[in-house]
Amino acid sequence: MNNINELQPNAFGDLHFLEELRLSGNHLAQIPMHAFAGLYNLKVLMLQNNQLKRLPSEALWDLPNLQSLRLDANLISDIPHNSFEGLHSLRHLWLDDNALTQIPVQALNNLPSLQAMTLALNKIAHIPDYAFVNLSSLVVLHLHNNNIQSLGRNCFDGLHSLETLDLNYNDLEEFPVAIRTLSKLQELGFHNNNIKAIPEKAFVGNPLLQTIHFYDNPIQFVGKSAFQYLPKLHTLSLNGAIEIKEFPDLKGTTSLEILTLTQAGITSLPRGLCQQLPNLRVLELSYNQIHVLPSFHNCQKLEEIGLQHNRITEIRADTFQQLMALRSLDLSWNKIAEIHLDAFASLRSLTKLDLTFNQLSSLPLSGLSGLTHLKLKGNLALSESYSEDSFPKLRVLEMPYAYQCCAYGSCKNNYKQSNLWDAEATLSDDEDVQKRTMGVFPVPPDSNFYLDMDDFQFDVDDPKLHPSIQCTPTPGPFNPCEYLFESWIIRLGVWGIVLISVVCNGLVIATIFASSSYLSPVKFVIGLIAGANMLTGLYSGTLAIVDAMTFGQFAKHGVKWETGLGCRITGFVSVFSSEASILFLTLAAVQCSISVSCVRAYGKSPSFSSVKIAASCCMVLSFGAAALPLFSVGEFGTSPLCLPSPIPDGKPSTLGFMVALIMMNILCFLVITGTYTKLYCDLMKGEFDSIWDCAMIKHVAWLIFTNCILYCPVAFLTFSSLLNLFLISPEVIKSILLLVLPLPACLNPLLYLLFNPHFKEDLRMLREYKWQKRCRSKQGSINSLTSEDMDKQSCDSTLALMTFADNEIILDSTDGLGVLASHRKMMEAYPFSPVTLIPCQQRKGNGKDENYSTRQSFLTDEELLITSEKTEQAHNNIQISLYPTKGPSFTSHV
Repeated sequence: MNNINELQPNAFGDLHFLEELRLSGNHLAQIPMHAFAGLYNLKVLMLQNNQLKRLPSEALWDLPNLQSLRLDANLISDIPHNSFEGLHSLRHLWLDDNALTQIPVQALNNLPSLQAMTLALNKIAHIPDYAFVNLSSLVVLHLHNNNIQSLGRNCFDGLHSLETLDLNYNDLEEFPVAIRTLSKLQELGFHNNNIKAIPEKAFVGNPLLQTIHFYDNPIQFVGKSAFQYLPKLHTLSLNGAIEIKEFPDLKGTTSLEILTLTQAGITSLPRGLCQQLPNLRVLELSYNQIHVLPSFHNCQKLEEIGLQHNRITEIRADTFQQLMALRSLDLSWNKIAEIHLDAFASLRSLTKLDLTFNQLSSLPLSGLSGLTHLKLKGNLALSESYSEDSFPKLRVLEMPYAYQCCAYGSCKNNYKQSNLWDAEATLSDDEDVQKRTMGVFPVPPDSNFYLDMDDFQFDVDDPKLHPSIQCTPTPGPFNPCEYLFESWIIRLGVWGIVLISVVCNGLVIATIFASSSYLSPVKFVIGLIAGANMLTGLYSGTLAIVDAMTFGQFAKHGVKWETGLGCRITGFVSVFSSEASILFLTLAAVQCSISVSCVRAYGKSPSFSSVKIAASCCMVLSFGAAALPLFSVGEFGTSPLCLPSPIPDGKPSTLGFMVALIMMNILCFLVITGTYTKLYCDLMKGEFDSIWDCAMIKHVAWLIFTNCILYCPVAFLTFSSLLNLFLISPEVIKSILLLVLPLPACLNPLLYLLFNPHFKEDLRMLREYKWQKRCRSKQGSINSLTSEDMDKQSCDSTLALMTFADNEIILDSTDGLGVLASHRKMMEAYPFSPVTLIPCQQRKGNGKDENYSTRQSFLTDEELLITSEKTEQAHNNIQISLYPTKGPSFTSHV
């Protein structure tokens, strides 16, 4: 390769004995007359990869002994009629990758000795009759990668010696019947065209055919006799014929060795298949609709069988009987549910067996001792583990579950995963183009002509270099071999979460719903949040119990746990509780904000029934989200944690489900933040002091803050796994899911128990209510008159003490509040029943109420609500609010 732009006449005139001249890769745009004068003995001339647009008519006349001429990869669009005159010895001519639009018929008539010619990668649209009539010595003709749409019926007349014809990658719509005149044709390729039918006796004039490549054509019809009586045919590739429903009749084609018929609509195979094809070595029938397999007993030379992506349901005992030469058997992606115990017993040479994604529940081991590759992935009902003694030569193993690889030491050794099943060298685009240009016949990628590098490697490698089996999927934190919780820190943390969440949330629920105090809407929602948090604690408790029961032997029980009903229920409870907790928290924030708006606009807050309806909708929505994985939208059994795990190698549906949940939860937190920001802005104006229940408003704010903070790692983890933004180890992911995700279930009740004054008051009232109930039950029992009187006196004494104590507190409080003496006399005049003090938000006065605020400054944020409880009606309360005379009474609407 140089930068030569032009040639001078007689430039090589003194090189009479030169035999080879290479001028390729230059910038020659034209060749002057007599440029090669004097090169009488030149045999090889290379002019490819230049910029020639037209071949001069007299430029090559001075080369009488030229045998090989390369003019490919130029810009030639026209070849004069007399360009090749005098080249009587020319044998090889390259004219591919140019701009020719038609066959240079007149120019080719001057090449009687031509043996190989390529016109590929041009723009030829039609081949006329008698286009090669004088090329009787031509053996190889390449016409691939053109725009050929039609052929003259006599276009190949005169090609008496042609053995190889390449018509691949064109636009042919009809079968080229012109090939019937090629009596010596051995290799024929016309794949990747638009041919829709193969007529009867299509190859009747080609008895010497050995190879036919006819794949990737929209075949709708194949004549029954199309491939009959081709005794020399050893390779037939007929792929992509989606309309073919019946297997072609191959009578008389007894030498066939490789048959590839994929992506068709074949539903069954003839019983006499092996009688017709006794020499068959490779049978590739993938991507069809085959339901039942015949017996291949008479195909004694079969080495490879590909039946993947069919609808086979059963393998009988005689299906592969006595196939001593069979080395590779691919039955993946079928519906095989049963394999006879002796189905593989006679397959002594079998080294590769692929049963991926079937419905197997067991695998017969007879005859499989020589396997080096075994694929069982996707057989979800196959939970049995196999020892190394079952497959002494095994190198690569794919199992349905990672726990089944624990027996091969995969949990202790980190192997670099590599696909050793089919080691195929990939070609770059340039290499692929060059291969199609220069190769005689490109081989379809699903055929078996490529060198099996995997077999080569294992044949030459020393077995000592492969001491262990490469088993996938590899066990890890989400598929542990020994312990579900691989760290005592995680184990103790989970147990702590379980105890705190169950006990504390149970206490919150009891004080809210069992107490006789007033149940406000926001307190009702707080109780629902506690119930959802308790379910989260029960989820963590279930995992802790599973860890304890399978301690040190989780691999033996992992499959049953992941695929069992218990894991699905556990995952359902987890998703339901987490979603319900966030939705209830959203409801609490929205309810507080709406109450403020309604009071300002209408003077009253929404009814309790509307809050209950909204809570019911939240529960229905949470139930629906948790039930989606039960309908194949997401999956609970992807890990022993029973969560739709956000790990990168999870299923797309599972990862999508997790992303949808995260997006919904983030939307809820945005709504919460917006509504609560607006609420605080309204309350800071001082216009709604009377409806601000300080304790509950602050409690909801704390819940929002803690839940948002703790949810950030989960959201970040999910999106980083989805987008592969950061490399997060599975150990960290598992720790976050076990400790951070359920942590709000612990903190939420603790915030209520430790910092909310309503809890102490509700707990006191609950104790009083139970004490009164116990006293009433004692009064009603008649054991003896003496015991009845004593119990009654005891109860009366207790009630009296409580009444006096409470009344004293009331009176003291009224003094502090500045209540008039008349109010005290009024209270003394009326015999009130026992009373209870309920802390509420203080009303802050402004303007004329300023004196009121000053006199109650020592009560901070509390006002007094006096509740009268009638002893004869256990659950009916009368509430009386006492306020100073100067301040109007008010009631909390939150």
